[in-house]
Amino acid sequence: MAEAEPFRVEYLRHALHEAGIHLLGPVRSVAEGQALLGNLRDQPVAAIVNLRLEDGSALPLIEALDEADVPLLLIGEAGMAPSPLLRDRAMLLAPFAAYQVVAAVRQLIAVPLATPMPPLPAGHEQHG
Repeated sequence: MAEAEPFRVEYLRHALHEAGIHLLGPVRSVAEGQALLGNLRDQPVAAIVNLRLEDGSALPLIEALDEADVPLLLIGEAGMAPSPLLRDRAMLLAPFAAYQVVAAVRQLIAVPLATPMPPLPAGHEQHG
């Protein structure tokens, strides 16, 4: 999670933990987020990123997560005007409740990845 507001971090951390979702971070800045992403052995399943972090716009972190194909939930403050590049993204603007964040993250991570079917053993060709 990339979020600069300590109260929101704790509020969401508690709700995500109760929902069985493991949280990495939080990070408060783009620089911290990029460092965390660069040091992970395994890619995150999804990310929650506030549009504005301590060091300004989160766009560089969002781009890094996009390059790593990490599904994103963007959050922000009421009245924020997100970049036109982000308008088609999963996004919640305050006020929002923790259950809405949990539901949005579950939706992001529930999207099944396309997995190729293993080949059938010789002699078991599929007919139909």
